[in-house]
Amino acid sequence: MKIDDKTITYEISKYLTKPTPNETEKVAEKQLSDEQKVEGKDTSGQDTIVNLSQASKEAQQIKEIISSEPDIREDKVVDLKEKIESGRYKVDHNRVADKLVDSFLDELL
Repeated sequence: MKIDDKTITYEISKYLTKPTPNETEKVAEKQLSDEQKVEGKDTSGQDTIVNLSQASKEAQQIKEIISSEPDIREDKVVDLKEKIESGRYKVDHNRVADKLVDSFLDELL
């Protein structure tokens, strides 16, 4: 299986929640009120309020989803071990050769 950006985006998008129009409006109103509060104050020497964009929030969600997934998929490992031990695991030599050639060509480009 070849994993590309489209596959990763599809898999991760299943976990992301889409804000409803009401939530988006509430966030926009809150940002405006926060900005108004900051404008009226002298912020020298104080903490700065940072508003994150939707893209950065999604990036944070993606990072959390990826870090919560295990590095090793135990179910796949167990399945492959069982197939190898029972002699049911068959290697598709043409597919392996194709992947080797593809990998080599990717490295050249």
